[in-house]
Amino acid sequence: MDISNINEPNATGLSLVDWLSLSFVSGIGPARLSRLYTYLSHPNLALSDNQQKTDSKQSLLIEPSSKPSGSSIISYEVLTSLKWPDLTAQQAMAYLSTGKLTSEQEAKKAISLAWLAEDNHYILLRHTPYYPDDLEEISTAPAFFYLEGSLKGLSLPKVGIVGARKCTRYGHDITFRLAAELSARGVCVVSGGAIGVDTAAHCGALSSTDSPTIVVMGTGLLHPYPAKNITLFHDVLEKGGALISEYPLMTTPRPHLFPPRNRIISGLSKGVLVTEASVKSGSLISANYAVQQNREVFAVPGRVTDPQSFGCFELLRQGATLIRGVDDILEELPNLGLLKSDQSKPEMEATQSEASSNVSRERIHLAVEESHQDRETFQKLPEDASEAAQVVLKVLDKEEGSPLDFDRLIVMSGLEANQMMQALIELELSSCIENRSGLYFRI
Repeated sequence: MDISNINEPNATGLSLVDWLSLSFVSGIGPARLSRLYTYLSHPNLALSDNQQKTDSKQSLLIEPSSKPSGSSIISYEVLTSLKWPDLTAQQAMAYLSTGKLTSEQEAKKAISLAWLAEDNHYILLRHTPYYPDDLEEISTAPAFFYLEGSLKGLSLPKVGIVGARKCTRYGHDITFRLAAELSARGVCVVSGGAIGVDTAAHCGALSSTDSPTIVVMGTGLLHPYPAKNITLFHDVLEKGGALISEYPLMTTPRPHLFPPRNRIISGLSKGVLVTEASVKSGSLISANYAVQQNREVFAVPGRVTDPQSFGCFELLRQGATLIRGVDDILEELPNLGLLKSDQSKPEMEATQSEASSNVSRERIHLAVEESHQDRETFQKLPEDASEAAQVVLKVLDKEEGSPLDFDRLIVMSGLEANQMMQALIELELSSCIENRSGLYFRI
């Protein structure tokens, strides 16, 4: 990426270096950066509580008046009004006032600029031409994200494919075939790079030479996860795909970072396909985000006796589109501008060559087998858990094991609905709570 203009102010009044530097300040995450970006893009918007709840997609429809530079309209009071913690706001203002960072932050900045100077490495701010329009419309759109690889996939029609890490042979076979057919029809497959269904989706897309695939990481790009998929990630890059992340390059794997990345998978996509999922599968987070973002949700029916299909059955009961083959997806997404195949077949046939199929299937099978030992389980709340998750857990602990529903938790915690949803997802993935028919139990 050309870094000759990285110190020049952009549409927000801050430079790319400013945004990078702010992201290294302790306590600043993607959500707070997103709120600041939206504010700087539209500083005439008031910062009342009601307007803080306004969906960013709606906010972006308001034309900003003529505005001063971003650095001149940012103040400690503005940052705290945007729900930044006091210490974080103070440190941010110290940087904006002096341009100085701590030695640790300067080291991160140097690593990031060196990475950015390499070929096929990019940082895309929200206003830049390559930033996808679909992603820009979602609530809490990333202020910027890192991309390694080709930019081509960002401009293609995209479908997200998600599902169980511990998937069955049926699950990864169906995922592989659907991904291969979508890619052959000019659709870029987006997934999270995890073992199981994600791996099958990327491998299926790679079996076709027509379209690249995009991996949305829940870690920094210098720490791709899981390690066993490093070869897969290299293949994605070699075949014109991309790895992207909203987290700083040096961010290591942490459980609470993975759920938020699912909003990017669905945000990039016209629709999200769940090929196999249990009722506790983290892939249902992507489906929930898709509903919130007004995206289509698709589900593949499985065996009625298979627990790994129960999540898909629940999605179908809630109105997801039942998928028998790729044409079912294309019929629901006519804006993809793709032609249907001559014959629609409920039972899909593999479109990849036999040699490519065997190599990719062996990789998928190995990842599935190893997932039995590698699947993340967390028995207690991580030390770096979000404040909202800590609040919810305290409420449930106070109730001494009595289950509470969503509305009651909101009343007792004082959190907003979107904060509560994210906290519950984080707690479920950390194995701290369990959702039983809408009631949340402490475990």
